[in-house]
Amino acid sequence: MINLLAASTAVPQNVFRTTELVGSLMHKLSPELINTISSLGVHQRFSILENYPDFLCGKPKAATSSTTKLGVAATKRCIHEWGGDPDRIGLLVAATNTPDQMLPCLASEIMGQTHGLLSRSLRTVNMQSQGCSVLLKSIEVAQWYLAANPGELAIVVMSEAHTPYVAPLLRGEYCGYREIIRQRKQQLDPLEFEQQRLDTTFVIQSMLFGDGAVALLVGTEEGKPAFGPISHLTNDQPDDMNLLRMVNNSSHPFLKGRPQYFMQPSVPTRGAHYAKTTVQNVLQHPDSPVSDLTEVADCLIHTGSKKILDGVCSQLDLEPKSPKVHGSYQVLERYGNLSSASTGFMLADKNEWAGPAMVVGFGVGFTASAGIMNFN
Repeated sequence: MINLLAASTAVPQNVFRTTELVGSLMHKLSPELINTISSLGVHQRFSILENYPDFLCGKPKAATSSTTKLGVAATKRCIHEWGGDPDRIGLLVAATNTPDQMLPCLASEIMGQTHGLLSRSLRTVNMQSQGCSVLLKSIEVAQWYLAANPGELAIVVMSEAHTPYVAPLLRGEYCGYREIIRQRKQQLDPLEFEQQRLDTTFVIQSMLFGDGAVALLVGTEEGKPAFGPISHLTNDQPDDMNLLRMVNNSSHPFLKGRPQYFMQPSVPTRGAHYAKTTVQNVLQHPDSPVSDLTEVADCLIHTGSKKILDGVCSQLDLEPKSPKVHGSYQVLERYGNLSSASTGFMLADKNEWAGPAMVVGFGVGFTASAGIMNFN
């Protein structure tokens, strides 16, 4: 087992409340769609774009940060708050779904901006485009390294800048999904139906995601929270591979060749199944300190959306208003969906350990990971 020695986050300086974004687009959004946005559970999000509302209305983006800069800031803050000798760090694992560029990868970019802090001879591992469950996979990679190199430390960084990836909302009117279905029944052209549904998805994505980074320093130290058994599940059904996907060059005119993200309507249901399965596997592991979620003090669940969180809670027999899942809903409210960094933010915000904590992530792949944490 390895221990969590320190955890720190970094967010852009620009924060936008959902009410502000909806207000800037009010003339375009139907009342039903506004209700859907309100139900996402996101009160605000941080963006690397200082003009995010204007960007959504078609203006050129004005960035004040980036995925790399956020990752560097979280790394530096984590090491500073830890206060130890950074020369003990022998491994950097970096993950992102929203890289600033294809090559070099995030770990190399962080190394390029941490001269004088991180050793030039440490190992680097990049885990890009692995969705929202990559944090625990990265912890396992660090665990393997530390088992082979006793006394050394590893730093795991998750950094995301989603907001520049969303599509500008340039249509004159956007309707809710149910409204579009009603229009289809009234002889709406099939191509127009698919186009309107996709455009509504763009609106939801613009309100759901946020930007931020987290760095976790791990090693072996008594009296610190320890990572226990971890379970994974990937493509339980063949068709699950396409539940979430992103294409490199979108043909949508508003995206102008940028990547485009697709999510199937069954994601909440399938995500809950993946979460429940991996959690059960962890609880049944002989090295788990608990065998039932009633014995867990906190359940830190990836912030897909409020609907997804509610579905996972239902599958795990947890009340959404329970203190056990308060941290998950709170991160969703304050930061939006941070994909790979979401559960890391929950760990960084966790100041007290009243008992074991279950960490659950799921997403692109389709894949899920769950792991137990406890004090030694």
